[in-house]
Amino acid sequence: MLCFYLNCIDNAVIMKTWLRSFNIYLLAAAVVFAGGCSSHSLSPKKDYATLSIFLEGGADDLQAQVGWNKIPMYIQKDAVLTEDDISTAALVDNPDGSYDIQLTFTTHGKLVLMMETTMKQGRHLVIFAKFPPKGWKAPKGGDSASEDKPLPGQPRISAWLAAPVIPQNGFSDGSLRFKPEASHEEAERIVAGLRNMSKALHDMED
Repeated sequence: MLCFYLNCIDNAVIMKTWLRSFNIYLLAAAVVFAGGCSSHSLSPKKDYATLSIFLEGGADDLQAQVGWNKIPMYIQKDAVLTEDDISTAALVDNPDGSYDIQLTFTTHGKLVLMMETTMKQGRHLVIFAKFPPKGWKAPKGGDSASEDKPLPGQPRISAWLAAPVIPQNGFSDGSLRFKPEASHEEAERIVAGLRNMSKALHDMED
């Protein structure tokens, strides 16, 4: 799970989800300071990203602010898919100048995506990503929800990227393509980060 901005905040959920992402970078730092060279660790010289996909919820659920315009949307408390379920990611540049992020999921991720979206036509998936630049370290002090706020002049490190509509038969082909409300540079960093994270996670399983 990940840290996210919410209007209706469950502090316990935020602390739990933010610490998960933060611990990834603690792991990388620990390897660097220890002089380790394990292929199962994260390198501070690479981009890494984490991602959570939530189902649209109702008025009794949490609320996220999605996209550049901070459109309020209700989301269910727990993500149905995370970076653990991603096999690979790609940035697709379209002829009209727009661009999409294409996610392909693992066998488990494909099954979850199909089961969670079948018979839910017209509802939305709400996508959050954390994508700090290489070598990023969380600032000291502050609460868990404030850690993702960039300093003046600094790049964003997280965002609610998109809320694609679930089609008639759900997402049954094991992949998801969406237009991120992010700059092209951010989208490139997200895709590179997800690829690197997927490789690191799958190496750990070997």
